[in-house]
Amino acid sequence: GLGRALTQALSQAAGVPLVVEAVAKGHRHRAIVATGWPVTRWLRRLRPDPLRRLHVGGMAPKGGQLEGPGRELVGRTSVPAASAVQRAQVETAIRDVGEAAASGLPGPWAAAVRHAARSRSQELADAVDRAVATTSAGATRRPRWWRAVNGLQWLVFATMAAGALWLGVLFAMDYLRLPQPPLPTAGVVPWPTVLLVGGALAGVLIALLARLAAWAGGRRRARRTSRALRAAIGRVGKDLVLNPVEAELDRYARFTEALELARS
Repeated sequence: GLGRALTQALSQAAGVPLVVEAVAKGHRHRAIVATGWPVTRWLRRLRPDPLRRLHVGGMAPKGGQLEGPGRELVGRTSVPAASAVQRAQVETAIRDVGEAAASGLPGPWAAAVRHAARSRSQELADAVDRAVATTSAGATRRPRWWRAVNGLQWLVFATMAAGALWLGVLFAMDYLRLPQPPLPTAGVVPWPTVLLVGGALAGVLIALLARLAAWAGGRRRARRTSRALRAAIGRVGKDLVLNPVEAELDRYARFTEALELARS
């Protein structure tokens, strides 16, 4: 229970909810850039990647490290610095661990255990930030289906372009009063029109379906990242808070055991 409370406090202070949200949004952003309709996908490129802003997921900000009002670069990320309330929650969680472990111990040993709980607290911020950066490094991995859809989109775009070029040649020949070649049709619709309109509609439809898949994929990736981040931060809390406390408790157990042997 205390370990979970410590992990929760450290996660909030490290901005894990913000990182998880950026993972989902960043996944959708990159998916649209990779699989969107080629005619309009360049507009998405003008928007910044949410993960690039936070310098997580292996994405450094363009032009170097990102700094600005309300941001503090700690270790390897540009996640906004913990608020005073969040820092107080971390301190409370550390104190609770120490108090619970020291319960029932003699005064000097209880003080030593409480001191052990906070003995490495100055290392927590950098260690947690490092854990966030390394754990979220796989958040920008590109699913294989993006490449397949991208190839399909360019094939559809080439079909649309071929239809437009064919119609352009026909209009030019008509303008120059040149004899028109036989025009194949699909039913009553000329094939160049079918290629142009069909290619455009297919491209938009594929982009919409890919966007739906990216939305679902972003949610799944965010959930996985959240679990991985909390596990990594839990290990940091164990290494820097729980293990020193356990080491002090072990010393107390050995001391009492030696004392009992000496008395006997």
